Amino acid sequence: MSEPTELTFETGYERLKEIAERLNQEEVPVSEMCDLFAEGKGLEQALTGYLDTQSKRVENIERGDGIQAFRIVAATPEADTDPFDERNDGDFQPVPLPANATMAAGDDDIPF
Repeated sequence: MSEPTELTFETGYERLKEIAERLNQEEVPVSEMCDLFAEGKGLEQALTGYLDTQSKRVENIERGDGIQAFRIVAATPEADTDPFDERNDGDFQPVPLPANATMAAGDDDIPF
């Protein structure tokens, strides 16, 4: 048996769709049909295995395993910088809200 061919999920999925399209054509020689079927079956097994692994990973994340740790601190002008913003130069200037500004119900809800 040869070494497995490495490819991304997306590339494998696209190839599997190409194989299915070719196999659905009317005039496919039997030998080509068998070769395509074997390739498709291998791709199906690899793609299913990958999805199973990713599904388990999502389950772990849902339980809180393997997630990025964060600590929320009080906002201060010198500490209120976005660590995810690569353009942030640390020179944060807060913008005050207008005196008549109101928040609609649900504006402060965290989406998860």
